[in-house]
Amino acid sequence: MKLTAALLLSTLCVASAAERKVDLRAEQVGKPPATFEPMVGTWLVAKDGPDKVIMVDGRPWVASKDNPTKLLLQSARKLYGTTNEELMDNAKQFAYYPVAVLKGVEDFSNGTIAMKFKTVGGDADRCSGILFNVKPNGDWLAVRYNDTENNVALWEFHNGIRRNVKFSDRSTKFMLERSAWHDMKLDLYGPSVKVFLDGKLALEYTLGSTPVGGRRGPPHEDLFPANNPVLRPPVAGKVGLWSKTDSTSYFKDYVVTTR
Repeated sequence: MKLTAALLLSTLCVASAAERKVDLRAEQVGKPPATFEPMVGTWLVAKDGPDKVIMVDGRPWVASKDNPTKLLLQSARKLYGTTNEELMDNAKQFAYYPVAVLKGVEDFSNGTIAMKFKTVGGDADRCSGILFNVKPNGDWLAVRYNDTENNVALWEFHNGIRRNVKFSDRSTKFMLERSAWHDMKLDLYGPSVKVFLDGKLALEYTLGSTPVGGRRGPPHEDLFPANNPVLRPPVAGKVGLWSKTDSTSYFKDYVVTTR
């Protein structure tokens, strides 16, 4: 029996995509997650109603922010099999951004990363995000929602410093209900980056683009892809969860689909 064109296309699409759903059912509440490797910050498994969730607990952050080196060293050895001196050199600034790297996804390049998040608390910040393009030296990209600014942004971390690549449109405020679950999806196709919040396109950017200056003057030299490998396509790195300073958030239903 011959396949119809539509069925053949559908078959090819299924064959060319691989999906990884993070299953938290076997995780132990009150313990660090087994499915993610915490790099910075306090990451624990918690309960939200009947569901197990990943929690970034920002409450201990103030006490630990100046001493991330031990955790970074241990995590670098687990993920990369090395002490990773370059990663250690970035430790001081790295401390401000709690991150946890998903185990088992070594080199995400094209596809989607979807998750649900809930804002729980935070005095200085209330941020929840998706981490991607994580390099062995600690460089990364992240897209995040900020409950204190009600916006979405793409950030890069390079040579120990975080810089903004793009904010969502200033005319649009994402007034999400706090303490409710919300959907975030990162769609990456070649150099194209799109971020969806509760199904609505919130931000898009093309990696490799020449940056444009703003009200504060010309862009920093690190925002030019020629000077910054993490901004040059193709994306190729680990993925995970991202937060900031004292934010406390819940995460669940983390799904990576590779093209």
